[in-house]
Amino acid sequence: MKRARTALLCAVLMLTAWTAGPREMPWKERPEKFMLSTGLPCIYHRDKSSPTTVAGLFAAGGKSAVPMGFDGLAYLTTRLTLEIPDEGKVQDLMSQATRLSLFCSEDSSIVLIECLSENLERALRVGSEIIQDPLITGLRIGRVKEMMKLYGRAETDESPIAGRSAILKAFFGGNGYGTDVYGTEESLRAIDRKDALAYYRRFFTKPNLFFCIVTDFDKEPVRALLEKYFAKFPDGDAAGIAPAPPALPSNREIVLPKDTKQTYISRAFALPAPDAPNQAKGYLLETLLGKGPGSRLWRLRMAEKLAYNVDAHVTWTKSSGILEAYLETENAKSARASEALDGVLASLQDKGITDEELRTTRTMAKAQFLRATEGKAPRMRILGLFEVLGLGYGHLEGLFEAIDDVTLEDMNAYLRAALAPERALKVIIGPAGTGQTQGDR
Repeated sequence: MKRARTALLCAVLMLTAWTAGPREMPWKERPEKFMLSTGLPCIYHRDKSSPTTVAGLFAAGGKSAVPMGFDGLAYLTTRLTLEIPDEGKVQDLMSQATRLSLFCSEDSSIVLIECLSENLERALRVGSEIIQDPLITGLRIGRVKEMMKLYGRAETDESPIAGRSAILKAFFGGNGYGTDVYGTEESLRAIDRKDALAYYRRFFTKPNLFFCIVTDFDKEPVRALLEKYFAKFPDGDAAGIAPAPPALPSNREIVLPKDTKQTYISRAFALPAPDAPNQAKGYLLETLLGKGPGSRLWRLRMAEKLAYNVDAHVTWTKSSGILEAYLETENAKSARASEALDGVLASLQDKGITDEELRTTRTMAKAQFLRATEGKAPRMRILGLFEVLGLGYGHLEGLFEAIDDVTLEDMNAYLRAALAPERALKVIIGPAGTGQTQGDR
C-alpha cells in the first residue's frame, strides 16, 4: 500500500510538471501505425527505457463473439494457440526469459509475447509457428478445459471478480459480453473440437487481426521480423459483430449467497458508448468515485470505518461502459455500508461536484492513467484497447485533451443521467440476509 501511494505521488508530481507545458504525453516518441506487407496493421510505440519488447496480436471477437451456451470458447481457442508441442522449445523460451500469455477481453483476444529485445527474433519465430498453426486436438482441448475449471473456481473465490461477472451477465444476458470467460461446467462439456476450429478459422484471419508492439527497437527491424514470421494468416471476411447494448434486467437486485465473514456490495450502471468525450467522462467518474484517497467512497473506509476496501471500475465495450462502485465490509456492518454506498451515489447524482473537485479529479485521473501505462505491457494493452473500441491508438495522447475539455456543466449533467437510481443494478455477495437495507428485506 505504501509503495502504491508513493508511485501515485510520483505520477502526480510528474503530471504537475508536465501540465505546465504543451498538452503532450510524457513519452519521448509518439505511437504510430503502419501496414505490414502481409496485410496486417501494426501499432508501434518506441520506448527505450528498457531493453525489452512486448508484442500483442489482437484478434477480433473476444467475449462478444461467444454464443449462448458456449461460455469460454474465446479463451479456450486463444489458449490453444499457445500450446507448444516441443518440450525443448518450452525450455528454450524459459532460458531466454521469454513469456507467452493471453488475455480474453470483451471485444478481442490478445496473444502476448514478452521478451528481452535481444531475443525478439527467436521469440517471434517460436510464437509464429504455434499461433499460425495451432494443434487443436481433443487431448489438448481436454487439458485446457481442466485448467479453465481451476481458473474459474479461483475467480469465484474473489468477490470483486465474481461481482463483475454477475454484473455483466445481468446487463447482457447469457451470451456475448455476459458469458463467463473461463466457461461453466455445462458450456465446457458442450464445446468440442469443431467449435474451437470454427472460432479460430473465423477470427485468426487477416481482416480480424492487428499487432501492437512496444519496444526499444527501431521500427524497420520490427517490421521486417513481423513480416518474416507472420505471413501465413489466411484471407477471410471481417467479423462484423454488432455490439450488443446493455439492458437493465427486471430484477435489479442480485444476491449471491456465500458463506464468508465479509460481504461484497456493489452498484452498477450502464454508461454511454465510448466516443472520446464519453470515455473521458466515464474515466473521470471512475476516479471521482473510488480511485484512492480523496475519492467519494474513500470516506466510507477511512472516516466511517464501514469498509475495508472500496473501488470503482468501468469495463469498456464497443456498445457501452459498465460502471461498478463497490465496497467490501464485515457482515455486521453490511446493512449500514449498503445504505452509505447508496447515499454517496445519491449525493453525487443530485448535487454534482464543484469546479475545484473537477480540477482535482482531472489531475488524479491523469496521474492514475500515467501510473497504469508506465509499463510496456499495460501500455500495449491500452493502445490496443483504444484501437478495438474505435477510439484509435492516437487516443493514448487524446485522452488527456478530452479530459481537459469536460466542463463542469458537462460533468454534472453526465452524473445526473448516469447515476439515476432507477438505472442502478445491486449486487451482494455474502451470507444470506447481509448487505440488505430495511427496504430491501
